[in-house]
Amino acid sequence: MTYEKEDIKLGGKTITIKKGALSKQLGIPIDKDIPKSLLWKLDKMKIGESTEYKGRNLKITRLLKQRVSLAITLKGMRKKN
Repeated sequence: MTYEKEDIKLGGKTITIKKGALSKQLGIPIDKDIPKSLLWKLDKMKIGESTEYKGRNLKITRLLKQRVSLAITLKGMRKKN
């Protein structure tokens, strides 16, 4: 499967993202929103830990952490410290 790629500007840099990659990795259809609670839960976990979501075992990898962090940032949910 090939992903549709999109260039976005973030922090003065242009990055290329694969649309739908996080949804596919989590097993959530692209047309459905990823629950904020799941994003927060995955963001707090450490690389190498595992969790279960809707009967699917998810192992936290570096790539998954990066995608979750980007999703939180792009959705505007990042906490201001």
